[in-house]
Amino acid sequence: MSTLPESVSTIYGENTVEYATDTYLVDKSTGTIKKVGGGLEALKQAAEIILDTERYQNQIYSSNFGRELKKLVGKPPEYVASMLKRRIREAFSTDSRFLSVDNFVFETTLGSMKCTFDIKTVFGMVSGEVEV
Repeated sequence: MSTLPESVSTIYGENTVEYATDTYLVDKSTGTIKKVGGGLEALKQAAEIILDTERYQNQIYSSNFGRELKKLVGKPPEYVASMLKRRIREAFSTDSRFLSVDNFVFETTLGSMKCTFDIKTVFGMVSGEVEV
């Protein structure tokens, strides 16, 4: 039995990677694989993984995978807001299934900033959220 769905193939271009849409879909409530699937549900899961993975921290991922938010902790809110937009867009720019990231909304509370946004994918819209 293979560890990845048979449809998985990675094609390296100049700056983007094309990932297979079919993947193992995880049920977050139980932490188990519920099925192999694709489409918008797979891209929602991929977006969550990208947003939960700090770039350069895990050897299993390439240096193009994930987001860079750790270094923003403790910086002025104006700086954090401007850098969040750029870094979130960069996180999704290497995967051709994600087309754009827009509609950023920032909410500042005592000592932290929450950012919500919309991610346009080849299958539709996905919402995203990070907190610094």
